[in-house]
Amino acid sequence: MTIPSFAQLTLDEDFSRVQELAEAAKWNLQCPAPLEVLASLTPASTPTETFHAVLRWTDYPNEAPSVKFRDPETQREDLPRAWPHAQGFRPPGDICSNYTAEGFALHQEWRLDPNYRWHAHGNVLLKVLRTLQETLDHTFAGRAG
Repeated sequence: MTIPSFAQLTLDEDFSRVQELAEAAKWNLQCPAPLEVLASLTPASTPTETFHAVLRWTDYPNEAPSVKFRDPETQREDLPRAWPHAQGFRPPGDICSNYTAEGFALHQEWRLDPNYRWHAHGNVLLKVLRTLQETLDHTFAGRAG
Protein backbone atom coordinates (compact mmCIF):
# COMPACT_ATOMS: atom_id res chain seq x y z
CA MET A 1 0.00 0.00 0.00
CA THR A 2 1.34 3.40 -1.02
CA ILE A 3 0.94 6.23 1.43
CA PRO A 4 -0.42 9.34 -0.32
CA SER A 5 1.73 12.45 -0.22
CA PHE A 6 0.68 15.62 1.58
CA ALA A 7 0.14 17.18 -1.86
CA GLN A 8 -2.22 14.34 -2.87
CA LEU A 9 -4.14 14.46 0.40
CA THR A 10 -4.59 18.22 0.03
CA LEU A 11 -5.76 17.90 -3.58
CA ASP A 12 -8.16 15.11 -2.61
CA GLU A 13 -9.67 17.30 0.13
CA ASP A 14 -10.02 20.29 -2.20
CA PHE A 15 -11.49 18.05 -4.93
CA SER A 16 -14.16 16.81 -2.49
CA ARG A 17 -15.00 20.36 -1.43
CA VAL A 18 -15.33 21.51 -5.04
CA GLN A 19 -17.76 18.70 -5.80
CA GLU A 20 -19.97 19.83 -2.91
CA LEU A 21 -20.51 23.24 -4.51
CA ALA A 22 -23.55 23.98 -6.70
CA GLU A 23 -21.33 25.56 -9.38
CA ALA A 24 -19.49 22.24 -9.80
CA ALA A 25 -22.53 20.93 -11.67
CA LYS A 26 -21.25 22.72 -14.78
CA TRP A 27 -18.02 20.68 -14.74
CA ASN A 28 -17.44 16.98 -15.11
CA LEU A 29 -14.46 16.34 -12.80
CA GLN A 30 -12.28 13.25 -12.51
CA CYS A 31 -8.97 12.37 -10.88
CA PRO A 32 -7.42 9.92 -13.38
CA ALA A 33 -3.91 9.94 -11.85
CA PRO A 34 -2.09 11.29 -8.80
CA LEU A 35 -2.01 15.10 -8.71
CA GLU A 36 -4.10 15.23 -11.89
CA VAL A 37 -7.62 16.51 -12.49
CA LEU A 38 -9.55 16.19 -15.73
CA ALA A 39 -12.25 18.85 -16.06
CA SER A 40 -14.82 19.21 -18.83
CA LEU A 41 -15.65 22.88 -19.40
CA THR A 42 -18.20 24.54 -21.66
CA PRO A 43 -18.14 28.23 -22.65
CA ALA A 44 -21.34 30.03 -21.60
CA SER A 45 -21.78 31.44 -25.12
CA THR A 46 -21.51 28.06 -26.86
CA PRO A 47 -23.17 25.26 -24.89
CA THR A 48 -22.50 22.79 -27.72
CA GLU A 49 -18.72 23.03 -27.22
CA THR A 50 -16.98 21.07 -24.46
CA PHE A 51 -13.27 21.14 -23.73
CA HIS A 52 -11.37 18.65 -21.60
CA ALA A 53 -8.73 20.41 -19.51
CA VAL A 54 -6.00 18.35 -17.88
CA LEU A 55 -4.59 19.98 -14.75
CA ARG A 56 -1.34 18.43 -13.47
CA TRP A 57 0.46 19.53 -10.37
CA THR A 58 4.00 18.69 -9.31
CA ASP A 59 3.43 20.29 -5.88
CA TYR A 60 -0.17 20.93 -4.88
CA PRO A 61 -1.04 23.61 -3.82
CA ASN A 62 2.36 25.34 -3.82
CA GLU A 63 2.91 25.50 -7.59
CA ALA A 64 0.61 26.35 -10.48
CA PRO A 65 -0.55 23.34 -12.51
CA SER A 66 0.33 22.48 -16.05
CA VAL A 67 -2.84 23.01 -18.07
CA LYS A 68 -3.41 21.25 -21.39
CA PHE A 69 -6.51 20.25 -23.35
CA ARG A 70 -7.08 16.59 -24.23
CA ASP A 71 -8.84 15.33 -27.31
CA PRO A 72 -11.49 12.93 -25.94
CA GLU A 73 -11.26 10.58 -28.93
CA THR A 74 -7.49 10.12 -29.09
CA GLN A 75 -6.51 11.20 -25.54
CA ARG A 76 -3.80 13.35 -27.14
CA GLU A 77 -2.92 16.75 -25.71
CA ASP A 78 -1.05 18.05 -28.74
CA LEU A 79 -3.98 18.47 -31.13
CA PRO A 80 -5.13 22.03 -31.87
CA ARG A 81 -8.75 20.90 -32.26
CA ALA A 82 -8.82 19.95 -28.56
CA TRP A 83 -8.13 23.56 -27.59
CA PRO A 84 -10.40 26.59 -27.36
CA HIS A 85 -9.32 29.97 -28.67
CA ALA A 86 -9.40 32.28 -25.65
CA GLN A 87 -7.30 34.98 -24.01
CA GLY A 88 -3.81 33.69 -23.26
CA PHE A 89 -4.44 30.28 -24.87
CA ARG A 90 -1.86 29.24 -27.47
CA PRO A 91 -3.09 25.97 -29.01
CA PRO A 92 -1.80 23.32 -28.81
CA GLY A 93 1.05 24.40 -26.58
CA ASP A 94 0.16 26.34 -23.50
CA ILE A 95 -1.80 28.98 -21.66
CA CYS A 96 0.38 31.99 -21.01
CA SER A 97 -1.11 33.08 -17.72
CA ASN A 98 -0.18 33.26 -14.05
CA TYR A 99 -2.34 30.28 -13.10
CA THR A 100 -0.34 27.80 -15.22
CA ALA A 101 3.07 26.19 -14.86
CA GLU A 102 3.67 27.02 -18.52
CA GLY A 103 3.11 30.72 -17.88
CA PHE A 104 5.57 30.72 -14.99
CA ALA A 105 8.13 28.82 -17.10
CA LEU A 106 7.98 31.59 -19.71
CA HIS A 107 7.88 34.45 -17.23
CA GLN A 108 10.25 33.76 -14.34
CA GLU A 109 9.77 37.36 -13.19
CA TRP A 110 6.16 36.56 -12.22
CA ARG A 111 7.40 34.49 -9.27
CA LEU A 112 8.54 37.63 -7.46
CA ASP A 113 5.96 40.11 -8.74
CA PRO A 114 3.14 40.57 -6.19
CA ASN A 115 0.70 41.19 -9.06
CA TYR A 116 1.46 37.88 -10.82
CA ARG A 117 3.00 35.44 -8.33
CA TRP A 118 1.23 32.21 -7.49
CA HIS A 119 -0.98 32.32 -4.41
CA ALA A 120 -1.30 28.91 -2.78
CA HIS A 121 -3.95 29.80 -0.22
CA GLY A 122 -7.53 28.58 -0.24
CA ASN A 123 -8.87 25.90 -2.55
CA VAL A 124 -6.36 26.12 -5.41
CA LEU A 125 -8.24 23.62 -7.57
CA LEU A 126 -11.38 25.76 -7.34
CA LYS A 127 -9.39 28.90 -8.14
CA VAL A 128 -7.97 27.35 -11.33
CA LEU A 129 -11.35 25.94 -12.41
CA ARG A 130 -13.07 29.28 -11.88
CA THR A 131 -10.34 31.11 -13.77
CA LEU A 132 -10.55 28.70 -16.72
CA GLN A 133 -14.35 28.94 -16.76
CA GLU A 134 -14.33 32.72 -16.56
CA THR A 135 -11.79 32.95 -19.37
CA LEU A 136 -13.93 30.69 -21.57
CA ASP A 137 -17.11 32.55 -20.64
CA HIS A 138 -15.69 35.98 -21.48
CA THR A 139 -13.09 35.46 -24.21
CA PHE A 140 -14.02 32.24 -26.07
CA ALA A 141 -13.56 32.75 -29.81
CA GLY A 142 -14.14 29.28 -31.25
CA ARG A 143 -12.39 25.95 -31.39
CA ALA A 144 -8.78 25.88 -32.57
CA GLY A 145 -7.65 23.69 -35.42
